[in-house]
Amino acid sequence: MKTRTDNKGKCYRVMGVLLITLLGLCVCVTSCNSDDDDKVPSYFIDLVEADTNTDSLVSLIRLDNGKTYQVSQSIKAPVPDTTYRCLCTYELDSNKILAYGLEHVFSSKPRKVAAFDTLITDPVKFISSWKSGGYLNLQIGVMTTDADYHQFAFCEDTIADNGTYKTACFTLVHKRPKKDNESYTKTMFLCIPISSYTDCDSFAVRVNTYEGLRQIVR
Repeated sequence: MKTRTDNKGKCYRVMGVLLITLLGLCVCVTSCNSDDDDKVPSYFIDLVEADTNTDSLVSLIRLDNGKTYQVSQSIKAPVPDTTYRCLCTYELDSNKILAYGLEHVFSSKPRKVAAFDTLITDPVKFISSWKSGGYLNLQIGVMTTDADYHQFAFCEDTIADNGTYKTACFTLVHKRPKKDNESYTKTMFLCIPISSYTDCDSFAVRVNTYEGLRQIVR
């Protein structure tokens, strides 16, 4: 199983792109009365890993708590035998997941500083960050009109070692398209794979915001 990352070391173009489509799925929630016994089915929205089989169908969805579930419907993905980081809207049914929505989330291994000609850090809005499932997750807001794609990457700046603990330090690389105006804020998620940094105790990522450079440590 291989993890879906960037091709030939280039930034993904991810703004507004759905790389995984749901086939033949229609969700309808109705409310006809105010009877207290009528309940809307519980559903969840989480970052997950989705594994595809040799036929490019999503076969398993793995939650960040380590639990895996079979998928109860056919979901076609672009590449077979691959693991995608996704934002999933779902309902649990025994050992299966009914996926209402499955959207690819940018998740690329950090590259060394030498791999970049220039570190472009166009500003974003920082919303939140947390660690889960072997990732450092960022929720950000991007000012856009969806006129063109924004490009993202993660740069590994350094591994800081003070003798007691080590901190992996990253920079969020963001390149705005020239034709995209800052009309409204679009919320999105970015995930840094950190499972290979087994000797690091903490992680720091520099994010250029509209209020200035911000460093988040987790």
